[in-house]
Parts: sequence; structure tokens; C-alpha cells
Amino acid sequence: MSTLRTSLIVLLAAAGLLAAGCDKKPSDQTKKEEAKPAAKIIATVNGDNIMDTDYQGYLQIRQQQVGPIADKDKEKKIVLDEMIDKMLLAQYAVSNKIDQDPEVGSLMKRVREEILAQAVKRNLLRDNPISEDDVKKRFEQEVENTHKTEYKVRHILVKEESDAKDIIAQLKKGAKFDKLAKDKSMDAQSGKNGGELGWINQGMVVPEFFNALIKMNKGAISDEPVKSDFGWHIIKVEDTRPLKIPTFEQFMADQHARANIYRKMQDDKINNLLKDIKGKAKITVN
Repeated sequence: MSTLRTSLIVLLAAAGLLAAGCDKKPSDQTKKEEAKPAAKIIATVNGDNIMDTDYQGYLQIRQQQVGPIADKDKEKKIVLDEMIDKMLLAQYAVSNKIDQDPEVGSLMKRVREEILAQAVKRNLLRDNPISEDDVKKRFEQEVENTHKTEYKVRHILVKEESDAKDIIAQLKKGAKFDKLAKDKSMDAQSGKNGGELGWINQGMVVPEFFNALIKMNKGAISDEPVKSDFGWHIIKVEDTRPLKIPTFEQFMADQHARANIYRKMQDDKINNLLKDIKGKAKITVN
């Protein structure tokens, strides 16, 4: 069944585009949509129609996967032939009850779910667009909740708490932090640099590390090991300085930062919808 699984992956990757063909609930754009010309039938295969809209959608997916063909007439023939072949194979599968195979049915169900899920997300974001005022409000909230200091830090990471306590005892007796980091730290990247992590601000390290860090004074070494999923940390704060926070205009001028906050806000809209749906759902996990 490897061919079927490969086809599923392709369909899932294209699901966002395929979902664009789903029916839409009537809205304020109804008159405008009614003014559009009716879809044109460009081929019929054993009574099943291939519409121009089907062709355009398939063409877009295909071009994303393998690139466009310079000769547009040649491309149209190749693409239409592929669509006809797929339709013929699908009709053959149904007539021979291959669609009733349990594994095939399961794969078809997953593809349908993915297409519908993508359509819900698309419609939600289309009907609830994020304005620049929304982004500005979110930016101001993020700034308000951001820790306003950044720290120049070294650390030593070990597997066992007992090893970490032993290193702290050695440091209290005058051992050099950078030498112990080179000799003992599991973090090879920072270890070879004497445990140096450089300047750190909120979000750059795991919460356990940062929460311990903000309680320390400049020049201090942690009295107790700090546990995280990576192991046990011994932290040294070498310096501190105020965090430079950009203005909203500077933030919006950064294409990467702007895209990230839009994506985060879109994810929040989707997650809020899911939270509402889950709250009303009856879910049993065996």
C-alpha cells in the first residue's frame, strides 16, 4: 500500500489549496460572486465533468510541486491528461470496490478531515481579518509582559544533581568557572567557550533557567543547581543591561517580526475556536 500512502502525503500537502474549492456560506459578497461567470466544463469522463475551476486548482498544486512548463499549450495538455488519467483510475477503483478496502477508506477519511480542517481555518481567518490596530494592541501587550532586563550569562550543564552540587562547592573554593565549564559541561557548544551563552533575554532559554536567572545579582553564581529538561545547570551572571525594545513602527518594518506576530495572532484565533468546540464536544479516549 506504499503508493496509497505517498498519494496521501501529496494530498495533505495540497489540502490548503484543495479546500479553496469548498462551498462558502452566503455573505455580503453574494452579489459579487453571482456576477462571476459560471464554471466551464473542459472535459467529461464517463459522465463525470472536469470543470475549468478543477483544472486551475490542480494546475496550481502541480506547479508548486514540480514547477510550471514554459510552453503553456503543452502544459495544458499534460495537466488535463493527468487529470483524466486520475479520474479514470478513481472510477475503476470505485467500480471494483477498491474504495471499500478498510485501509483505503481510512486514508480517504484522513484526507477529507484535513481538507475540511484547512477550510475552517481559512474561512475563520478570512471572515475575521487581523487589522494593524489589532497588531498594535497585541504588540503593546507583549511589551508590557516582557522582562525589561537582559543578562550576560555563563552556565555549566551536567546530568546529575550531585555533580552540579560538587561543581558549586568547587566554585565556592575558588575554582575557575570557565575551566570547569570546558571540563564538565554537557553543553558542548558553550562548554568550549567556558560556558558562555552571551546576552540572554526572556524567551531565549527555558523558563526554569530564566526564572532562576532573574533572581540573581550581577556577578553571582547560583547557590543551588537549576533543573530543566536538559539536566542540571550552574548559572553565572556576568553582566546586566536594559533591554532595548523597538517602537511599533520599527517592529512593523521588520518583515520577519511582522510575519511572526500575525502568525501568532492567527494561531490564537484558531486555538480559541478549537477550545470552544472541545468544550462542547463529547470525547472518549480508549
